[in-house]
Amino acid sequence: MEDENLAWLLSQLKELESQQVSFVNKSILRQAGKIASEQSKRIEQAEGELDGRMWNPGKW
Repeated sequence: MEDENLAWLLSQLKELESQQVSFVNKSILRQAGKIASEQSKRIEQAEGELDGRMWNPGKW
């Protein structure tokens, strides 16, 4: 996920969270933000691994 998209998503989730009165809803929105951040990190790591494998002359 691109940084600006992730930032937008996280800001939207925080805004929604601040409008909630239910603890359950706040918790769900908070965890959704954590999941999105973790997913973005894993996508970045996978892209880096793919780039590394493609440019490894020993694997050609």
